[in-house]
Amino acid sequence: MKRHHTTILLLALAVFSACSKSSDFTPPAFLHLDSITITKTPSITTDDGFYNYRIPAAYVVAHYPDRSSVDTVGIFRLPFTVPVLYNGKADYIAVYPAVEMSGISGTLPYYTYYLPVTLTAADSTTLRTGDTLNLGTLTTAYRPYPQIDTVQLFEPFERPAEHIRLQAPLEWIPDDPAGACNGNGYGRLTLQPSDQSLSFDAEDLFVVTNPDRIMYLELDIKCTLPLSVYMRASYQQGAAEDRLSVMTINPVDHWQHLYINLGRTWAYFNHPSTFHISFTAVNENGTGGIVDLDNVKLLTTNITL
Repeated sequence: MKRHHTTILLLALAVFSACSKSSDFTPPAFLHLDSITITKTPSITTDDGFYNYRIPAAYVVAHYPDRSSVDTVGIFRLPFTVPVLYNGKADYIAVYPAVEMSGISGTLPYYTYYLPVTLTAADSTTLRTGDTLNLGTLTTAYRPYPQIDTVQLFEPFERPAEHIRLQAPLEWIPDDPAGACNGNGYGRLTLQPSDQSLSFDAEDLFVVTNPDRIMYLELDIKCTLPLSVYMRASYQQGAAEDRLSVMTINPVDHWQHLYINLGRTWAYFNHPSTFHISFTAVNENGTGGIVDLDNVKLLTTNITL
């Protein structure tokens, strides 16, 4: 790993030293990380669109040989350079990819579908006072089965396909690579000025029997109108279905990857074992508009750490 000194880091070191009144104070080393990327897990799928991601931050923890517990370095937005109050070789440094939970501003949970990156080699865990341990770009992957459940839904809108799992009036545009987020296809919902709203459903009846599951809807979206995501389910077995809002996606003029937590709405329904997902676009200004979707997937897992 590349190590380097900079004026800023030396100034920070001086400040830490000046502020310390303890004889056992350890002046900091520094830890730098540029980014985290995703590699394919062929056992899940080889489709490029499945591996779209947006990892803006990371949790960092470390375990040192002279300490009995794991040290939490913190959560930081990428890229970052942070001080670490240790001098020597750590047993390991673990980096947990964090995502922005769509619909909740500033919330950066560890996304447990991604494997943590655990570093143990001496050149990637040795911290030296005043130096910067540069981790560069790290690579993670989706957890393999059975840690991640069978993917509940993946709609890449690509050929060959017998049908599209997101229903009309969403239109499948199969051969427009310039317009797609990935590959050649995507889904498009078109609202005319006379349309007040348009709704479409995922055709699947999703079955998730374990209430401990963590459940996210990932998708790529570009839209000129707001799109609301809903869950349809019964509060108790045999009762009529209700439809509750999960979140509303605001217009965005470029492809954006979202991570939508379905767990709160599922819990409000008392974790029904079956449910549907539906979508509604609203023509707020009466001018019409479009919603484009790509790489829609629903994942569940019971992994929390």
